[in-house]
Amino acid sequence: MAFALPGAPGRIVVSRGMLRRLGDAEREALLAHERAHLRGRHHVFQSVWRLTAALNPLLRPVAVAGNFVLERWADEEAAERVGDRTVVAHAVGRAALASAGASRPTALAATGGVVPQRVRALLAPPPARRSLPLLAGGLLLAVCCASLANAASDSDRMLDSAQRALCTAHADTTAAAPTDHDDDPGHGPPGCCAAPDRPKHGERHF
Repeated sequence: MAFALPGAPGRIVVSRGMLRRLGDAEREALLAHERAHLRGRHHVFQSVWRLTAALNPLLRPVAVAGNFVLERWADEEAAERVGDRTVVAHAVGRAALASAGASRPTALAATGGVVPQRVRALLAPPPARRSLPLLAGGLLLAVCCASLANAASDSDRMLDSAQRALCTAHADTTAAAPTDHDDDPGHGPPGCCAAPDRPKHGERHF
C-alpha cells in the first residue's frame, strides 16, 4: 500500500511489497503523486466532503466524485513532474493491483478513485486546461460548505420548532388541568419563556 499522511511535515507511507512491484520510474511517479496530495492539502477537501456526506447522505455521490477529482489532480501533477504520462499510468495500475484485497486507509492513496478511468485519462493527451481539477475541487468544496451551513440552519429551526411545540403542549395541559402552579407565571417546562408580569388595574410599578 501507499498513501499520504497530512501533518507538519506530511508523511508518505509505502509498503515494501509495493516498492518491490514497481520499477524505479514508477516509484518516482508514485511518490510524486503522493507529494501532490500533501502539497495541495487535499486532505482538507476530503475532510469537508466526508463531513458533508455524513450530515447529508444525499451528498455521498459528491464525496465520491470529490475523491476522484483529487486523485486526478495528483495524477496530472505527477505526470508533469515525471514528464511521462505513460509511466504514471503504469504506476497507478500496478499499485492498484498490488493493493487489491488489502484494506484501504482513510488517507489519500494512489489506489483511490476509479483506477481504470484514471489510467485511461493518463494514457490520453493531457487536458487543455490544467486548472480544471482545481476548479472542480473548489466547486465541490463550495457546494459542501453551503450544504453544511444549510444543515446547521435547519438544525436551529428544528430546535426552535420543538421548543415552541413543547411550550404549547404545556400550556394546553395546564389549561385542561389547572394546578397549584397556575398562579406562578414562571412555571413551565425548561426553556419555556413565561409571559412578563402585567400590572394590575390601578397598580403602578416604579
